[in-house]
This record gives sequence, structure tokens and C-alpha cells, in this order.
Amino acid sequence: MSFFSTNENALAGPTSKQFFLVAAVIIAATAWLAFVSDQPLLLSGLLYLNLVALALYDLRYFRLPNLLTLTLLVGGAVSVWLYPRFGQTHHFIGAVVGLLLFPTLNYFYRRLRRRDGIGFGDAKLLAGLGFWLGWQSLPPLLLIASVLGLVFALGIGLAAKKTSVTDKMNQPLPFGSFLCLGGWLTWLFL
Repeated sequence: MSFFSTNENALAGPTSKQFFLVAAVIIAATAWLAFVSDQPLLLSGLLYLNLVALALYDLRYFRLPNLLTLTLLVGGAVSVWLYPRFGQTHHFIGAVVGLLLFPTLNYFYRRLRRRDGIGFGDAKLLAGLGFWLGWQSLPPLLLIASVLGLVFALGIGLAAKKTSVTDKMNQPLPFGSFLCLGGWLTWLFL
């Protein structure tokens, strides 16, 4: 059975059973990390809940709701006010860079491939993470998310029954889920 549903009228997401299995693994594997981190537990808990909701929603529906990305951004502003890691300016720069990076990359991708390559929800998510983490943490966050997304895409590509390489390369990827996991690991360890 394919990881993605075969109903073309519905959004291509994992089936309910697979979704809850992946969700349980993600939640169990990352929740305990908050207790071994030097970050404040209350802020870590708020960030964690928001990121889990975003990751699971993106994994299931391939979109990131504005309400959740807005709460991430507001939560980042509150966390900077309560506990600035690098200074408030670095966090503001992180939010601006996060918001502008993906639309800029998408502009060049669209000119090259004549279609969008990344959604604006990912940009809003990265802006929120930039506010939480500061601009210095964005490169390692993007590296972690990209490596995890690549491993996921390769696994899905190998498991897919489609024989065409073009079809495998055109499968949508819930990159926001990997940004959330990369942001969580960056928050805890960098």
C-alpha cells in the first residue's frame, strides 16, 4: 500500500492508520528531548506543541494553516521578550530572512521550471522559527530539514509503484514537517 492516498479528488496525504503511526513516532521520539535541553521548559513546551500541530497538519494535508503559523510567530515574539537567546535584533532579522528566503527561491524556481516549488506557508513557518531561534540558527535548521526531507523523499520514491522517474520526482513533499523537526532540534541543541 502506498504512503499517499490514491483518491485524486482528495489531498494526497497518508492514510489515517499510517498518519497516526507516524504521528505517534514523531511525538514519542521528540517529546523527551525537552527535558534534557537547557531551554526553559515552559517555552519549549509551547514551541513543541505548535510545531507538532504544524508538522502533523502539513504531513496530512500538505499545507500549513495561517492560524498555526501566526501563533508560532507571536509565540516567537513572546519568547524573545521573555528569554532572548542572541538579542532581539537577531530574532527580528531571523523572522525577516525566514519570510523572504523561500519566496525568493521560489521565484527563481518558477522561472526555471514554470511552476511553484515551495509554498508560502513554509515561508511563514520559517519566519516564525526565525523569530524563535534568531538568524544564526536558520542555516543548521535548513540543513537538518533538507537532509530529513531528502531521506523521506528517497524512501517514498523507492516505495512508490510508479515506474517513471519524472513521476517520482513530481511527488509533493510536506517540507513544513521537516522544517518543524529541524526547528525543534535546533531549539534544543544549538
